[in-house]
Amino acid sequence: MTTARCCESPALSWLAKLAARGVPHGHAGHDVVHDYTVLSRCGACGGGVVEHHSHDCWDPGDHSSWSMYWWWRVDPADMDAVLELAAACPAPSDPECDCRLHRGLGAETPPRAAPSRETPYERAPVPSAKVRVGTDGLPRWA
Repeated sequence: MTTARCCESPALSWLAKLAARGVPHGHAGHDVVHDYTVLSRCGACGGGVVEHHSHDCWDPGDHSSWSMYWWWRVDPADMDAVLELAAACPAPSDPECDCRLHRGLGAETPPRAAPSRETPYERAPVPSAKVRVGTDGLPRWA
């Protein structure tokens, strides 16, 4: 697991792959872009972590810009709704799943804060993502 944090002693367990696009770099069929969003739950604090990885190798001269990573903390209160939706999901590892969890939270990533200026990045504050269930029954990032 990467440096995603939700509390002082995270015990993250993977819940769902919310979205994916493209083929990983180095694999047959890779065509510049590969990104994915995963959701985990923390057994220590009851919160969660959303991680979005993005690979874009359009500039062959600048390898430092190929891989990008964002993460967000999800408060325990927001995870209650997420856990209910995840329990009803028939295919947590399939970002093409048509369940409410994937149609809602997989449609976009949480709002991104300004990039951290702190180095190394893993010491920067972790932004929060809120989850709100709309009148249509779909969860959305808030």
